[in-house]
Amino acid sequence: MTVSKHIKPTRIALTTLVSCLIASAVIGIMIVLIGDFEETQIKILGTVAALAGFSLISLPSIFNLEKQRYQFIGKPGILMSLVFFLLILIIIWGSDEFGNELIGKLTFTSGVIAVALNHILLLFITKPNTRTLLFCQKVTALIICMVASIIIVGAWTEEMSDAVFKVLITLVILDVLGTISLPILGRINFKS
Repeated sequence: MTVSKHIKPTRIALTTLVSCLIASAVIGIMIVLIGDFEETQIKILGTVAALAGFSLISLPSIFNLEKQRYQFIGKPGILMSLVFFLLILIIIWGSDEFGNELIGKLTFTSGVIAVALNHILLLFITKPNTRTLLFCQKVTALIICMVASIIIVGAWTEEMSDAVFKVLITLVILDVLGTISLPILGRINFKS
């Protein structure tokens, strides 16, 4: 089965994202103007916001799968984004028995994994032009995995020592540094 040039997964995801943002805005404005915050309206708003979030989070996976790159990260990335979205829907629309701690922790875990995998894929969109930048890109991806792991373990154990917290903050700073600086450094011509 071939897909038309005009029907690309990234185009569908972006269209869905914009449509959800418009729908969220319309529903939000209606709620404010009418002043009636019924449970169903809030659930619909939450669902539309969750769909927009799913579209946004999964965009790097969709982009890389469309380009047939990094499929070993893209497939789990889209899967975890979908699991996160479905768990959010269960929390929004489920009965009170779905509001338990296990569902909350599973939702949080799937969200952290989805964001981490798609963060790595976003980082890999840039193609480094030197070995040093390639090394830094891989180290930043490793740091993203470490940050996600520490956050998930902390959520499940519900405790984090000061030493682990300091390591986490240090890794987050390095993660931000790598995420912001690598694309910029990749654009600089080092052959001056």
